[in-house]
Amino acid sequence: MDALRLALADLIVVVHLAYLAFIPLGGFLAWRWPRIVPWHLAAIAIGLVSITVGFDCPLTTWEQTLRDDAGQRVARGAFVDHYLAGKVFPHGDAWVVQVAFATAIVVSYAVLIRKWVRSRGSAPAPG
Repeated sequence: MDALRLALADLIVVVHLAYLAFIPLGGFLAWRWPRIVPWHLAAIAIGLVSITVGFDCPLTTWEQTLRDDAGQRVARGAFVDHYLAGKVFPHGDAWVVQVAFATAIVVSYAVLIRKWVRSRGSAPAPG
């Protein structure tokens, strides 16, 4: 049973990383698959609320609970602080990552909106 809990906790880590990658990349994916826009906007909103309000992400809570229930030492704190800060980017530089994410989002949606406007302008007039 502990092995299953640890495997589920590891799966949550993978899902969490995929979610974090989706935030800066989702707008670019929407160039090809525009139907993901509502999902991407929801992911952005959740990320913004998490950063500004500081609520605990349910994925982090579930992972920590599973690891604790399996008897594994649990690192308390935010997912990004535990898994990414100091490994992917220096401690204290989360703001740089946030600016990079915001830049990717703005650029991807600027191009997406431009594509939408152009496609509507080239469509034949009704009637």
